[in-house]
Amino acid sequence: LAICLVLLSVVGKQQISLFEDSLITDAVVLETRNLTPTITEEKPEISYENISFENITRETALNAILQAEKDMQEMQEAGFAVVWVNDTLIEAKKYFEGENYTDLLEDIRKISDLERREKARALLIEAQKKIGVPVDYKKVLEKTKAISERKKKTYEISDYLRASELRIKEIGETLERGLSSSIFKDLITGAVAAETGNLTPMGGLDMTAASELLDKAKVEFKEERYDDATALLAEIEPKIDEIRSENTLFKTVYRAGKETTINFIKEHYIAIIITSVIVIIIFLLSYNRIMVKVLKRKLQDMNVEKDVLTELMKKSQSSYYSKGAIPKQTYEIKISKYKERMLKIKQQLPVIQARLEKLAKIKR
Repeated sequence: LAICLVLLSVVGKQQISLFEDSLITDAVVLETRNLTPTITEEKPEISYENISFENITRETALNAILQAEKDMQEMQEAGFAVVWVNDTLIEAKKYFEGENYTDLLEDIRKISDLERREKARALLIEAQKKIGVPVDYKKVLEKTKAISERKKKTYEISDYLRASELRIKEIGETLERGLSSSIFKDLITGAVAAETGNLTPMGGLDMTAASELLDKAKVEFKEERYDDATALLAEIEPKIDEIRSENTLFKTVYRAGKETTINFIKEHYIAIIITSVIVIIIFLLSYNRIMVKVLKRKLQDMNVEKDVLTELMKKSQSSYYSKGAIPKQTYEIKISKYKERMLKIKQQLPVIQARLEKLAKIKR
């Protein structure tokens, strides 16, 4: 019994030791498994300038496809349209995987009916001629290279759009500041318009043409028509230069007009003062006469309107009560509007009449 107890204790210790070792080993394995997926080895980016398009290996073609997928993902995350890139990538994958019907031909041979088998075989061969795609790694690289170039061009045009937008905004603000301080702006506008014909009705230089070109370029870029977008962007800078030259002309005419006006005032200030005094006196003397005529005309118009409203009210009452041509709701709305306007006229007539009589006395 003593020997058995000793043996059992020794065996139990060994099992506990082995169990602990296994726990440690499992923990290390689990930790390693958990860490393994986070350690990824990125393939170096393919340099199409230094790569040969002859004797291309499957690994190179696969790396090119993976890089093209990464490029498309980056463009999507940046908010760019990727319809063209996606279609090109699908074509590249077709050339990488190939699309032939060897397996299907093997299945067709298993058809027992001879006539059906031959018919299916003929149709499959015809389909393979039309849409079958052989494995071609050179085509894969050509497609993925086009995607890489497309990505670079996308970012270039995006930067170009942003730069043009900032430039238009900057030029517009500069011109606006320059024009806002011009007290002779409306006078000079006529002279500049005769020279350029590119001014807004308020006298400011027109930035609309450049802004419209930018908006059209944005639409073309969004629709992935990059050549058209680039062509429109190329027209913006000459348009800005044209507007700036017009601004220079505007400032030149403004300075010349300002200097001429100041010199004229300095030379003829006595005559200007006398003329201003005479104009003010004439205005003060003729003000009452002018206002009497204006008030008489207004009084006459209001009396005519009062008579017209009275006739319209009578006509509406006749249409509703005698003829029944209009519904009650329409009649009430019309009468309400007529009475409202009539009330305003009755309130204004005594005021105008009193003012007219007062001015008439001053006139006499």
